[in-house]
Amino acid sequence: MLGRILWPILLVGAVVVAVVVSAAGQQTRSQLEYLDEMRSQAASLSRSGSTIAGIMSRIREIDREEFTTGFELIGDDLAVGQSFVANPPPTNSLIPVWSLYRQALQAWDNGVTALGAAVLLAADDPEDATVVNAVADALAEIRAGDALFRDLKAEFSRQEVPEPVSPLVDVQLRPADGGLASLAAGYVAAARSSTNALGLRPDLAVSQIVTDPIWQINVSGHPVIPATDTVVFSAVITNKGNVASAAETVSLTLNGGTEQVIAQMEVPALAPDGQATVVFDPVSVEPDTPYEVVMELVITNLDSDPDDNRLQVQFTVNSP
Repeated sequence: MLGRILWPILLVGAVVVAVVVSAAGQQTRSQLEYLDEMRSQAASLSRSGSTIAGIMSRIREIDREEFTTGFELIGDDLAVGQSFVANPPPTNSLIPVWSLYRQALQAWDNGVTALGAAVLLAADDPEDATVVNAVADALAEIRAGDALFRDLKAEFSRQEVPEPVSPLVDVQLRPADGGLASLAAGYVAAARSSTNALGLRPDLAVSQIVTDPIWQINVSGHPVIPATDTVVFSAVITNKGNVASAAETVSLTLNGGTEQVIAQMEVPALAPDGQATVVFDPVSVEPDTPYEVVMELVITNLDSDPDDNRLQVQFTVNSP
C-alpha cells in the first residue's frame, strides 16, 4: 500500500526536477546567447577603435569624404550596440553587465559624434577659438567610455555571469594617449592645415598673367613684349577649393617706367574648379625699360591657401 502511494509522489517529484533543470538550462542558454552577441559587437567596436585612430592620425592629408565616411561607419557600429541595450537583459544577474555596456556605448556615441563635428568645424572655420575645448571634451567622453568598458570586462569574471564561448576583446575608441589639451590643439592645427581637403573652403589663386600683345620668352628665359605703346594685362583667377568662393578683388601693380600704375578689378564668385579672366584697362609702357607686374588677390573672406594669392613677373618691351 505504501509503495503505491510513494510511486506517484516520486514520479511527480522527478517531473518537477526535470522542469526546474530544463528551465535552468534555458536560462543559461539565453544568458550565453546574450553575452555572445555582446562579444560579437565588442569585436566590431574594437575595429572601430582602429578606424578612428587611423583617421585622426592622418588629419593633415585626409579628405572630407573619407573622414565623414569613417565616422559614419563607427556611428553605425555604436547604433547597433545601442539598439541591443535598449531592452534589459534576459536575467537579473546580467543587469550590471548590461548597465555598464549601455553607459559605455552612450559615452562613446557622445564623444565620437562631438569629435567629428568639432574637427570639421575647425577645418571649415579657422577663426573659431572654441573648437580646441570642444575636441578636448569629446576626447574625454570617449575615454570615459573606454573606462566603462574596462569595468564591463571585469564584470564578466563574476561568478554569477556564465562564461561565454569566447572571451570579451579589449575595446578602446580613444584615438591616442596623451594630455587632452595637447592632443586637441594638435588635431585642430592638423585640421586647419592647408595641405588637406578636409575643410569646406574656397581657395582663390592667381593662376596666370596674360598680356596683349602676348609676351614671348627670350633666349635668356625672360618675358619680352613686342614693340607697343600700351599693354592690356589680364589675371586668370582659379578657385582651387571645394566650395564656391565669394566675390573678391584683384589688384594690378606695374612698377617701372615713369610712374607706378595701380588698379583694381572685381573677381566674380567662382564655383569649385571655376575660373575667370579679369581684364584691366590698357596701360602705357616704354620700350627697353624693365618692368615688374604684380597681380594680387585682396581676400576678405575665407581662403584655404594665401600663398597662391599673388603672382609677379618681370619683363621688358621691345623697341620698334
